[in-house]
Amino acid sequence: MTDRHELAENLRLTLQQTDLIPPLPETARKLLELRNKPDANLDALVRIIENDPILAAFVMKYARMAIFGYGDRIRSVTHAVALVLGFATALNVALGIASSGCLKIPNYGRLGRVRLWGDALQCAQLCRELSRHVAEKSIVNSGLAYLGGLLQDFGYLLFAHFCPKEFAILNDLVTQDQGQDIRALEIKHFGITHDLLGFHLLKAWNLPEEVILIAAKHHFSSSAGKHVLYVKLIVTANRLLRKDDSLEAHDQAEISALLFDLGIDEREAEAELQKIRQYRSEFSQVARELAA
Repeated sequence: MTDRHELAENLRLTLQQTDLIPPLPETARKLLELRNKPDANLDALVRIIENDPILAAFVMKYARMAIFGYGDRIRSVTHAVALVLGFATALNVALGIASSGCLKIPNYGRLGRVRLWGDALQCAQLCRELSRHVAEKSIVNSGLAYLGGLLQDFGYLLFAHFCPKEFAILNDLVTQDQGQDIRALEIKHFGITHDLLGFHLLKAWNLPEEVILIAAKHHFSSSAGKHVLYVKLIVTANRLLRKDDSLEAHDQAEISALLFDLGIDEREAEAELQKIRQYRSEFSQVARELAA
């Protein structure tokens, strides 16, 4: 393995040269362009998705999940978008899936494609639902919250792209002991973290500023500054999804403080969390099929 200081310096130099960062795949580029058009419409979105058979199959599978309540009544991409997901969520989930096509990582392990997508889909969905309870709804866009939850860990994909051997080592380390602090491991062994990599990747792709900052700060509950509500929303969703019955008192206090900052009632947050947990196995199944 390359010396960690040398590895970190080489990666930082690479990140400063955006032409070395893999560009958005064609389908993702078209989706991002559509997202930025003021006259974007459902028909245009459906056409882009249908032109990519793998993406179309995923969108339909996702819309058929039991959490949405439509099942096999969804027989087309148009049904999936118009009846279940809505324009914003359909566009954002399609953008997330299409964007990952240029970045290859192993399927399995704690940081493998299956686990990352399973976690990302759950977090994105929980972020969208929690955003509807935020006290200052006028300044939190549920679509951006969803996209931020979906893409927050894309730094791992870029690390695997640039440093496949080192990524495999990190994947083994966190898979063997999932209680370890991942950022601490990254700094100890490689001198650089996935949140920094994710920040540069999403910035190079010209994604919304809110989503870029989420990738950069999603491990920091005490974040402040621009778009702080988005960051706190994603941090809260992550903490909720990882909590269990043995939660330490100080961890529960942190979640309570985050919810207070967002103006979300703890009972409402718990209700939204239970909806996600009820379908956790189905999220994992969808992720496995996505990685196949």
